[in-house]
Amino acid sequence: MTGGDAFTDGGPGLRTALVVRFLLELALLAGAAVTVWRLAPGVWAWVLAPTAVVMVTLIWGTFLSPKARLVIPVAARIILEAVLFGAVGVALWTTGLGGAGIALWGAWALDRIAITVLR
Repeated sequence: MTGGDAFTDGGPGLRTALVVRFLLELALLAGAAVTVWRLAPGVWAWVLAPTAVVMVTLIWGTFLSPKARLVIPVAARIILEAVLFGAVGVALWTTGLGGAGIALWGAWALDRIAITVLR
């Protein structure tokens, strides 16, 4: 692909993988919120859960989004994605949602491989 948008220029496989990626990004935000909600005591959950979502959104928007403000090398992007999905996956595990944590990280890893291969 030259100079275009990966979604519009890619084939159906890549488009599907990119839609899954978007859904995984939403799941990452939800996972961060659920984790903090379950760990924070009382009223703090109302403050800290949205704060966690904002923090993850800022990291994603700054370094990982297609229109990121700071362009980092591909390897660093993949490592940062792995850290974010891994951290939320482990956090879900520690709050008793191990299946969700494993599913989140596993789905991210498979989708990351698919996007890399299909690009």
